[in-house]
Amino acid sequence: MKRTLALGFFGAALSAAALPALAQPAPDRGPGRIQARIFDQADANKDGRVSEAEAVAFMTARFAEADANRDGGVTPEEMSQFVRAQFEANRPPPPAGRERREPPPRAVRAMEERQATIFRIMDANRDGRVTVEEMQPVVLAMFRAADTNGDGALERSELQRQHRGPGRPGGRPAPVTPAPDAPAPGAPAPGA
Repeated sequence: MKRTLALGFFGAALSAAALPALAQPAPDRGPGRIQARIFDQADANKDGRVSEAEAVAFMTARFAEADANRDGGVTPEEMSQFVRAQFEANRPPPPAGRERREPPPRAVRAMEERQATIFRIMDANRDGRVTVEEMQPVVLAMFRAADTNGDGALERSELQRQHRGPGRPGGRPAPVTPAPDAPAPGAPAPGA
């Protein structure tokens, strides 16, 4: 739940920061269920991979949903309303005989802070609204960063490794490929 709250659906929809969330397995309950659904929705041709074009199309469609007044820009208020509505719509019902619990205030504050950070990252011209044109470079940059094998598509396995991250079970850092003209490790630098 923390991961879903932290990213929020706006983050999932408008930034590729959600890409790691897209690859989680699909349990019956919990945030992984939602994240697997997002991956499946983004995979328009159902080939088990999300291409760059599919990711951009998916993010653009979520952007249109978040733009409540249809003016071509999403404000922080629209973002907050969209995230909350998506969260509520996708919450599983509580187990039989139990009341639905609200997220702890600390988790809500963390989600709001992360939403504000995502918004500031994307609002390139600082006019208080994010447009599709401002969103797309961020989406593409994060997509390419997540595409660890460089084949132009995201697979669940790539995203699961990234989501776990170094130091977590099953996580390992992405391989670092040196620049073509970089000296070999331990070799003297040119001109030295």
